[in-house]
Formats: sequence, structure tokens, C-alpha cells
Amino acid sequence: MITEYIFTAFLIILGLVVMRFGSIHVKKIREGKTKIKSHLNRQVSFLILFVIIIGLIIYSINGLLFN
Repeated sequence: MITEYIFTAFLIILGLVVMRFGSIHVKKIREGKTKIKSHLNRQVSFLILFVIIIGLIIYSINGLLFN
């Protein structure tokens, strides 16, 4: 039972770190420091990772609140 809470907390913290990294990345794109066409593969892989982490955060919060 304690390990479930630790795992859930780890997923939430990991998700927050990824969201922070994503916001920094989006800010660099808006400022023009990162070229979109040259880094398209990295952006697509980052977007997939970002969506997975958001899904894990929602799953973790749902598990904490409704179980």
C-alpha cells in the first residue's frame, strides 16, 4: 500500500518535471532559438512523451482520489 503511494508520487513528480521541461522548450520555440524544421523528429518524440506523462499524471490523481 505504501509502495503504491510512493509510485504515484514518483509519477506525479516526473510529470511535473516533464511539463517544466516542455514549457521551457515551447518558450525557446516562440523566441526563435529553436528551429522547428530541423528538430521535427525530436519535437514529435517529445510530444509523445509529454502526452504519456500527462496521461500518467491523470491516472495517478484518479487513483489517489477515487480509491
